[in-house]
Amino acid sequence: MTEPPEFRDPVRNVPVRRVGPPRPGEADAGDDSRDAVVVEHRVQLVLNSRPLLWINCLPEALEYLAAGFLVSEGLLDGAEAIDEITVAPDLARVEVHGSVDPDRLVLFRERLSITSGCGGGASAAEAEEALPQCESNVRFQPDDLTDRIREMAAASTLFRDTGGVHAAAVTDGRSLSSFAEDIGRHNAVDKAIGLCLMHGVSLAERAILTTGRASADILAKAARAGLPVVVSRGAVTSRAIELALAANVTVVGFARRGRMNVYTAPWRLGFEGGEAQ
Repeated sequence: MTEPPEFRDPVRNVPVRRVGPPRPGEADAGDDSRDAVVVEHRVQLVLNSRPLLWINCLPEALEYLAAGFLVSEGLLDGAEAIDEITVAPDLARVEVHGSVDPDRLVLFRERLSITSGCGGGASAAEAEEALPQCESNVRFQPDDLTDRIREMAAASTLFRDTGGVHAAAVTDGRSLSSFAEDIGRHNAVDKAIGLCLMHGVSLAERAILTTGRASADILAKAARAGLPVVVSRGAVTSRAIELALAANVTVVGFARRGRMNVYTAPWRLGFEGGEAQ
């Protein structure tokens, strides 16, 4: 893997006309007010010299975004299937060379759909029979997961500066194995997964944390990457629950201090129900 180019400032200060009283602690700047907005960039993902799709994203950690996307969409079987990742100097193109099953590529192109995500996310439509069964018997303490959710939120400096990004992280319960921010929740999840993949971190005994909604496409990404637990600070959709039940993945929503909703495979968090066979 080639070294990624130096990332430009992810925040841009732009002129703004503010309407209404200043926020608490903010001086009234009148017509000279400026606002910090997150940078949005359009990147082409190229697989084995053929354009695959365009992604609207925060132009940061693009090599991890590419790796995470290709594995979580089932096109590549882990980091070992990747030969090389090259990021263009202008950050407009990421090229990946690796071992791809031609039939999977055809199926991906046939099933490619716009997701429910923000940031122009795209994903192959998911189906129960297409998702691998999660065989991990890992256990987590609920308090550890909510602690890591708070740690992830505290690390999201771009959100505090702009309010314009989602965050995602992979954890073993004790610490964050990876952390990523992006304008789209799918991209943030792919980056967090890709960072672990490219650094040899096994996902079979870890959980993916996200600030975004846990919809079916997020659940499918986790299942394909081999993650046994999905934890969201927000809501979980009915389709995500159906897929989680079919794939034996634990899915958790509204994870905040001291509380959470556990929808599937609660035994991984020490609760009765749906015990591993």
